[in-house]
Amino acid sequence: MKTKRSTLIILSVIAGLLVVGLIIFIIGPTRLLRRIPVAVPASLDEKTSMQDFDIVDFDAVHAPIGEDSNEYLIFGNLPVSQPDADISPDLAAFLGRWEGYSYAPPVKKDWKFVLVIQEITAEGGKAFLWMGTNLQYPSEVKEIAFRVVPGDPPSIESVYEANDTRGILTFAYDPDQELLRGQIEISLGINDRSAIELSHDRSFTVYKDYAQYLEGKRIYAKTYRDTVLTSFYGNGYLVYLPEGYEANDSQQTWPLLIFLHGSGDRGDNVFLLAKASPFMMIREKGPLPFIIVAPLLSASEEYDLFPDNYLTGMLEEILADYRVDQTRIYATGLSIGGDATYRFALLQPDTFAAIAPLAAFLYPPQDMESLKDLPVWAIHGADDIVIPLRMAQKPVDALKQAGNDVRFTVLENHDHDVWTDTYSDPQFYEWLLQHKRP
Repeated sequence: MKTKRSTLIILSVIAGLLVVGLIIFIIGPTRLLRRIPVAVPASLDEKTSMQDFDIVDFDAVHAPIGEDSNEYLIFGNLPVSQPDADISPDLAAFLGRWEGYSYAPPVKKDWKFVLVIQEITAEGGKAFLWMGTNLQYPSEVKEIAFRVVPGDPPSIESVYEANDTRGILTFAYDPDQELLRGQIEISLGINDRSAIELSHDRSFTVYKDYAQYLEGKRIYAKTYRDTVLTSFYGNGYLVYLPEGYEANDSQQTWPLLIFLHGSGDRGDNVFLLAKASPFMMIREKGPLPFIIVAPLLSASEEYDLFPDNYLTGMLEEILADYRVDQTRIYATGLSIGGDATYRFALLQPDTFAAIAPLAAFLYPPQDMESLKDLPVWAIHGADDIVIPLRMAQKPVDALKQAGNDVRFTVLENHDHDVWTDTYSDPQFYEWLLQHKRP
């Protein structure tokens, strides 16, 4: 999973430059590209290292926050040494806990970092690194030995090793902004997670029991009853049940919102779907008046897109198991989930009251005549290099040609990530609920 996620980042960068690369990204094999390691200087290789850090005692490493014994500050309990008296202030400034983001394309702020620099001398020191697109499930947790590179300002360097990649991790201190600025140089001069900025803010947290945390928000992990679904397509789904769902009035039905995830969340961890999805709204702001279902797609190489049979089989089981108002069924999704949103509506044009594809394409292109009366709100980033705007425009134009009064919102200063703002906006859900099938 780590290798596929890393490969996708490289492929996404190339997609903005080469049409062929974009076609490869959409149709499938993110596995075709491999990174070419950077040559590491012998002096750096001898004096530094990076190795996996296995956390045996969760409480010894992370610090509990407030009265919630389940939420912890990442690396909040790792000790930091006092600098020696002969250490210069510009080196002493490196010490401590840092956190922040990579601002490199294709998705700014998607990669998150927590770095604790425990020890530093004029020659080198020791640190711990936590990084990933989903901090609850990090891609890397590393123990680092680094060397100090003198200069104005000085920097620290270490060999970066993960899976089949090798490169150089570098950080320099910016005294004016009180930031650590860094990069990880891996292949062909492309710094995959370059433009890293870390500060002393204390905000990145994890949950010791993530399932318990989500259940407290009424979000539950479920396994399909249909063994065909679990055997071929995905092992289950996340479901949110609105407040009052368990009330004695068993006749009440609820709107259903189906969320279809992007390529990077494929696999066997259904809890990844709580991050970049409508579950964000519930976790961060409050309840919603929908049943929300997010099916998980297998990471099998057979499925670069959501299979039609998976979409229809999943919906059949959901309608059988939950009290759904079948005049108010909605679908939304991002990237390959946006493509699936379009295709799901085309498969069952009489099912949905409205759909909202985000950062979406449609492969292969199709006639939209059957959707001419369906409310559609497509949302795309003006600076998206993963799915360029011209590709999002094609299904929108096909809808317009069919007579659909599609709503197409292009968000300026947004790249592939339009879901963070959209799924955290109450007006998005208000728009969906305006629509109901006869």
